[in-house]
Amino acid sequence: MNKLLAAGLSVATLGVALASPANAQTANNNTTIPFVVVNLFTPGTVAVPVDLAVANAVGTEMERLLRERGNIISPITGVAIPAEVARVAILMMTTATPEARDAMTKALSNSGANQAVVNQLLSNLPSLLSRPTAGQLQNALSAFNGFVNNANAGFLVNPPAEFLALHAILLQVSTAANRQR
Repeated sequence: MNKLLAAGLSVATLGVALASPANAQTANNNTTIPFVVVNLFTPGTVAVPVDLAVANAVGTEMERLLRERGNIISPITGVAIPAEVARVAILMMTTATPEARDAMTKALSNSGANQAVVNQLLSNLPSLLSRPTAGQLQNALSAFNGFVNNANAGFLVNPPAEFLALHAILLQVSTAANRQR
């Protein structure tokens, strides 16, 4: 009986030794996730407050790109954002005219995100490129990430040019702010 028990334990030990976690993972790796939403910005790495010179420099740079090239290139798609849409995004981040606010609200309303999330994003954008306040960039980036996390996959796979413009400009502002640290 002891020999049988010892043989059984030896076979069990050998079986455990041969079965590695890597083999188990590859055998069960039959699930795929078609779309993963990640934060596009990490607010904790951004200098707060945004220096007015940084904000103005980014606004000036965006306007220069529009004059010289006629567009801004989306860092997500590599596609040119139409100049008129980029101007609306810049207006939303400076004076937030009613026309700019309406255009952005309309473009982002098909995202599937709760209206409160859309409003949170839009409320953090005005004056970001003209008269930023302490913490405004961090709040805007957090609101943008919140919007991305609440938007549906269909919207994120084929986003409107207004969304791409916001992303491109916010990326420029946060990059410039991080260089100033």
